[in-house]
Amino acid sequence: MQSRNSRSLRDLVVLILIVLITLAASLWFDPFSRAVAWVYRHDNWKVDELLTLSITLTCGLAWYSWRRWNEMVEEKRERTKADEETVALTRLLYDALAELRTLHGLLKICESCKRVRDETGYWIPLEAYIESNSKARFFQGMCPDCARRVYRSRELDESTGGL
Repeated sequence: MQSRNSRSLRDLVVLILIVLITLAASLWFDPFSRAVAWVYRHDNWKVDELLTLSITLTCGLAWYSWRRWNEMVEEKRERTKADEETVALTRLLYDALAELRTLHGLLKICESCKRVRDETGYWIPLEAYIESNSKARFFQGMCPDCARRVYRSRELDESTGGL
């Protein structure tokens, strides 16, 4: 892609140089009046077509170079747009990756021991699974129902002499 842009720029520079050299030569040597005099002297040769051909060729090359230049500008605009889309998609990918670290879907969990079956098929404790698949961390605590049940059983054990 870079070589195409440099080729277009090189073509444009060469064309501009040719036009400038032609202009300088025509100002210095006054070839138009010489060509007209020469054509009148050799009217039977039909040389006037050469002058028309050279003007047409110069205009055609200028138009071609202008078109190539516009193609290069459009290509640069498209590349900039593609780069912006790449940045947006990369940002979206990073967001999706961050969301991937959160738990989604259904977990196969043992109703007895509360272990979870992971992607490899192993049964691991629920806390270990959640800690390995998310940013959540566990600390120990007790819900009020369990606290009543545990402390009530302790009170019963203490009253009966055990514990």
